[in-house]
Formats: sequence, structure tokens, C-alpha cells
Amino acid sequence: MISIVGEYGSRTYYYGTRSSQAILGMSKERRTDNPHSPSRIIFGSCSSQHFEQPFWDVIQQRDPTAFVWAGDAVYADDRRDENGSILDGTPDYLRMLYQQQQHIPGYQALVRSGVSIFGTIDDHDYGTNNGDNTFPWKRENGMEFVSFLGLKEATSAMARRVSRGKGVYGVQVYDFGMDPKQTRLLSDTEAGLDPDVVSTKEWKKRKENVPERRQVVAVFVLDVRTNKTPWTKQIPERYSKYPDGDYLGEEQWTWFEEAIGRSDAAVNIIVSGVQVHAPWFYDGNLVENWSVFPKAQHRLYQAILQPNVRAPLLVTGDIHLTQLLRKDCNKLQQSSSHSTALESGTRVLYEITTSGMTHSWGSTDTSVCGRPNMSRLCRFYPYNALFSAIMTFAHWTSPWTALLKDTRTNMPQYSLARNIAEVEMDWEQNTIIVRLVGTEGQILLRQQWNMDDLSGSLGETDSMMLLSAKSFEIARKRLELDINATVSDDEFICVNYRGNPDPIQLAFSVLSIVTFAMLSSIYPLFVCVGLIIACSRRRPWSNSVRTKRKEN
Repeated sequence: MISIVGEYGSRTYYYGTRSSQAILGMSKERRTDNPHSPSRIIFGSCSSQHFEQPFWDVIQQRDPTAFVWAGDAVYADDRRDENGSILDGTPDYLRMLYQQQQHIPGYQALVRSGVSIFGTIDDHDYGTNNGDNTFPWKRENGMEFVSFLGLKEATSAMARRVSRGKGVYGVQVYDFGMDPKQTRLLSDTEAGLDPDVVSTKEWKKRKENVPERRQVVAVFVLDVRTNKTPWTKQIPERYSKYPDGDYLGEEQWTWFEEAIGRSDAAVNIIVSGVQVHAPWFYDGNLVENWSVFPKAQHRLYQAILQPNVRAPLLVTGDIHLTQLLRKDCNKLQQSSSHSTALESGTRVLYEITTSGMTHSWGSTDTSVCGRPNMSRLCRFYPYNALFSAIMTFAHWTSPWTALLKDTRTNMPQYSLARNIAEVEMDWEQNTIIVRLVGTEGQILLRQQWNMDDLSGSLGETDSMMLLSAKSFEIARKRLELDINATVSDDEFICVNYRGNPDPIQLAFSVLSIVTFAMLSSIYPLFVCVGLIIACSRRRPWSNSVRTKRKEN
């Protein structure tokens, strides 16, 4: 076992990896220097400094071109003041945590191997739980993150935006058609997607002269913290959707819509710290996702489903488990003028949620908490086992119709185990293979999707649809009520692929989960009471036996 001990003030943290000494001896050269290297990118989120970090050697063994953080690279809001109040993460504290992360042998070896490291933030590495645009250190903490990634203002548009307080968002483009001995990561200028680097005029001129790039993957990372609208804590408003709420802010929206609108990549991956498809819970203070801001969610779908955007995939984190989700999107009236052969009235949009590199709802041997020092219960096995049971119950009983079911086994595609997500492109077969990988390198979930199906090529996507026109019409009416506006016929309406969840069913599922949790939590109390009663009943019997023995 390799371990590192870090200190901050009077606090001491343990950092460890499962790796052996072999990690320290790994070559500094890229392991992909062979003509048959795979076209892989790996994603991960929610890595706490309080636990062993078992994935770094697993990632190296899987030989990716890039590793992308999907949020919560560290947990900076893990301290309390003398009154017991949680302290927000300051720039100094974040810098210390990032420096310690960089000295963990497994992570150090990954960086040294030449794998590209990219990503964005979520709330805990932003500095405060469920953080929003009111956070005072949003700029400074963002700068610490891009410094952790090794990005410099001289060469990175993302770093320059962060230094101006705009947010931690950007795009990186990987050309897998290049010789593996060369770097597959294109510069911002070479990629040409970032509007802050290449002007619209220059991009249009370049587009006419540059041939189509067939083995290119673009990874867009969004910042859902720096410009996020605060979520109300007042009752009953906190249990209602907020139509005018936003995650990105207008400047980031303008950047993203133009950047992805330029993309000619064969695969486009969009990374968000919080889930996009999932409407799992009513309270945005407890479970964050894009559905609580319906207008912003709808706008995101329109941006991603532009005609030029081939094979889009969403990658998200935050919730300490992994899920595969799907929405089917449809235009009720197709545009009469098709700008490209790709334009279609139907699209399929998958979401890969990967969360819990060090802790998850199923990690009962460690903790379900990212900040275990906040509560003694976090390291109490029965407590962790209880929450694992609750989450299993929720996945099997709730009407979560966006949750993918395997076509062969009909099993819901989720896992409570610690995980990372691997996206591999098979260019010969024109497919994308998605694997959710566990701590020992085992495959937790696996799916394979055709790039043309995801791109909305005419005639390809329609056969995948399970929904009727009525389902989309119902969803449209609900959306218009949620956003207090009319949706035009040429906009995509995105619906959970197994149908619209009934609001009453959703409410009942929440109630049943809460009831199950309450009954489960008091079950040990019933056991204790039962034991006490049993013991008290045995005492008179024991005394009478002793009396009879004395009489004899």
C-alpha cells in the first residue's frame, strides 16, 4: 500500500491507493505508442481526499487518450468552525488539496504518462455544497482548478475565461486519426471551435478549405456553478420548478451554442456536473438536476441537437452512483429546408452518469459520504447499508422512465458501486462502446451504440423510437406549462424513452422511498426493544426456577 499523509492546520488527512510499487515505475512515455491503440476517453467524478483512490492504475491499464473530470475532484467544504458551521473552501485550502492530489502516486503516474487531463467543476471543488453565483470565491477557486489541470492563460482560452471570472467552461478536440506517437489533442487554434480563439469570419473561411475530419471527438465541459441561479429554500416554492432559473448564464450559453454549432467532430461529448435527463426529486436543494430549471434544460437540448452535431453524448456526475439514461427527441413539424443530410425530426440522446470514484451509495465497506468527518454515522456500517438498500429500492420501484433497460435482460442500467466511465470509439464498426468500470477493472455496465443512430441520420433513428406522437404532444403541453411560454413546432421536444412519467406516480414513488427509509431506520430500534422485552420476560421465569431449586 502506498500512502500519503497531508496536513492543513490541525487537520490530518490520509491519502492512499491500491497500487503496488509498479505504479511508481511506470514509463514516462505514452503507453498508446502503438498502431493499434484504442480510441478511448475516460470520465470520473466525486473523488474525496478522505478515502483510498483505487482507480488511477485501472485507468492507466485501460490506455485512454484522455481523462476528464466531471466535477468534485476534491471536497473543499469539509471543515467546521468552532460553532460547528460548515466552512466554505477557500482558494488557499483548495490549492493545498490540489497539491496533495498531484502527489498521490497513482495520479502522478497518470499525469506523467502523457494522458491528457481535462474537466470542469461541481459544487464541492467549487467550494460550497450546491454552490451558485453568489459564492464569493468563484473566480479564485476556478483559477485554482485550471492550475490543477495545468492550463495556462497563454495557451488556453478556458484559463483566460476563468481569470476573468466567466466560469470553468471550454472544449478540447482529439484527433484519433493522427499517428499515436503524436499528441492527439489539438490546440484551440487547430480545433477552431472556440469562438474566443477563432473568429466566426475566420472559421467560415477555414471551413471551406478544411476536409471533413472523420475520427475526431470534441469534449465540451460546462460550468454549472459560477453562473447558477440560487435555488430558493422557502416552502412551498422550493418544491416547484423555477422556469427562469439557469445554470450557465447568458455569456456561457452564447459561447456553447456557437462552439458546438461549429463542430464537425464525429462524436460530441458534453460534460455537466449535474444530471440533465433526470427528474428524480422535487427539491433542488437536495437533488440537483437540469429539470428544476426547465427553460434552461430545453435550451440545452436545442443546442446539442443542432443538425451538424454528430453522435452527441451527455456525461454527468454528482449523485454517487452510475446510471445510463435515454431521452427521445422529436420535432412535431420538420423544417422544410434541410441544411445538411443529417437533419432529422427525430434524435436519440443518451446520458452517462458516472459518480463516486472514492465513495458511492454501494460502498458500504468505506462510506456513502464524501465528507465522513461531518458525521460519525458516515463510517457506521449499518448506516451505509441502510442507504444502499434505500437506493436499490428506489431504482426498482420508481417510475424513472429515462433509466435505460437492457434490451436482452430488461435489467435497469445502474450500479451503486464506485465507478468510472469509458467511452471507446470503434471507427471501423462506426460504433461507440460505453463501459462503466469498477475498482478492480470489472465491467459494471456496457452498452454499444451506432454513431449514425445517434446523429439523427434520416431513416436511422425512427426505427429506435418507442414513443407515439401523443407522448410528444403531452410532453410539449407540460413543458409549456413549466416555462410559461409557447414551444414552436421546429423545436425538439425530449421525452423519457419509456414514456412520460405520471406526476402522481412520481409523488407516490418519493413518498414510498421516504416511508421505506423511515421504517428501515427505526428497524434497529424495534430489534433492541424486542430484545429488552424478551430479556425482561425471562427474568421472572429464571427467578421462579431458582426459588423452586432452593425449596427442593
